[in-house]
Amino acid sequence: MVVSPIDTGVLVLYLIGMIGIGYWGYQKSETLDDYLVAGRNIPLWMYVPVMSAVILGGASTVGGGGLGYRYGISGAWLVVTLGIGTIALGFLISTNLANLKAYSLGEVLERRFDKYSGTIGAVIAGIYALTIAITQTIAVGKVLSVLFGFEQNTMILLAGIIIIAYTALGGMLTVTMTDFVQWCIMTIGIFCIALPLGLDSVGGISGLAASLDPSYFSVTSIGLNTIASYFLLYVLGIMIGQDIWQRVFTANSAETARTGNIAAGVYAIVYGIATALLGMIAIVLLPSLGDSELALPRLVLEIVPVGLSGIILAGFVSAMMSTADSALLASSTLLTRDIYARFVNPDASDETYSNVSRLVIIVLGAIMTYAAIEIGSVVLALTLAYDLLTGCIFVPIFGAFFWKRATWQGALSSICVSAGVVGATILLLGTSSDLPIIFGLLSSVFVFVFVSILSGPPAPEKLERWVRTLNASISGE
Repeated sequence: MVVSPIDTGVLVLYLIGMIGIGYWGYQKSETLDDYLVAGRNIPLWMYVPVMSAVILGGASTVGGGGLGYRYGISGAWLVVTLGIGTIALGFLISTNLANLKAYSLGEVLERRFDKYSGTIGAVIAGIYALTIAITQTIAVGKVLSVLFGFEQNTMILLAGIIIIAYTALGGMLTVTMTDFVQWCIMTIGIFCIALPLGLDSVGGISGLAASLDPSYFSVTSIGLNTIASYFLLYVLGIMIGQDIWQRVFTANSAETARTGNIAAGVYAIVYGIATALLGMIAIVLLPSLGDSELALPRLVLEIVPVGLSGIILAGFVSAMMSTADSALLASSTLLTRDIYARFVNPDASDETYSNVSRLVIIVLGAIMTYAAIEIGSVVLALTLAYDLLTGCIFVPIFGAFFWKRATWQGALSSICVSAGVVGATILLLGTSSDLPIIFGLLSSVFVFVFVSILSGPPAPEKLERWVRTLNASISGE
């Protein structure tokens, strides 16, 4: 399965190009806004592709194709739920997030509640973001090792170095440019090359239907419990991830954020269906694969001419790297803004914050790469991270936007109690159960409402300032 020299050249040029864009971003990042939120100046035509690139990582591309290989069209549900969550984010809170002009999830919690809620929420969200980066780095290393024939750990190390280099150099400006390039490669590779050639190879949709058991065309063959689990984990989780929020903060207007998230969510749904179809095509052409997650790379090498296949494979690598870089920057931003700036050096200059963020990216990137090499697979850790993220901070975050009676005591108690409930339920039932996230959400709602009512209404001055900020675009401020 090792790629041809031409395809290898395409992939190598792509990886070198990512570092080159990183250096460009380093030269252009003049302010803290540039480094952390791309100057808050991303227009709609660019916002939709870069938000889509953040959503559609290795799980969406290689993983989605693998699910299509195993379960047929219902394998698209994982990516579809990510798209639904992004659409919901667009309708529900994108406008408010853009108006806040914040840098991090912790900062938003602090503005509405208190610094302790913000700090604990930032730590949980930071662990989640770093775990996402680790899983994507493993996915990149796995694919590169198969394509190039090198040992997996060597490819993980190479991938980690490249991701760290271009992310630390230019921050969000670099991530925005690389994600835009990566989205273009992904879109052209999947929709313009791989899918048409794949369908042609099996005689179109009718030929595919004739070659596969009807169960592969059932939207529920993956299992209703699995679909429900995807909704709990990904629809809710995608709405409160720092990597997603930080991309929202880059929009040049609240309307761009709202419209762009809805459009990116629709794109993700279509993308998920396309990768599932490619997985189904791979069943027909490559029926005896030992590892279903290699279905798409193997299919590309089977049906796509040399050279073009290198572009598509670069697209697969792009999908993983675009999520890894955003998650790594998100984790760094949470530590820099919600711990360093809050407790260590609150009066530092923008230049100092940018340099500290670069240093934190390098340190976290080293941890990311080391963990990816040592663990090799972090499926359990990823599930734990989603359980903690959604089970512990989803309720306080949405309460901040939609319930004026919410208090900082209710938010802080909710986060702490639900974290204990999620952790204890996982220890008792394991990570394969959906009950940790369900019990976490239920306990979070109960404690949040009960303690908020018990502790009285929030400080009117702080609440008024919060509401005024959320309505900035309406009031003209």
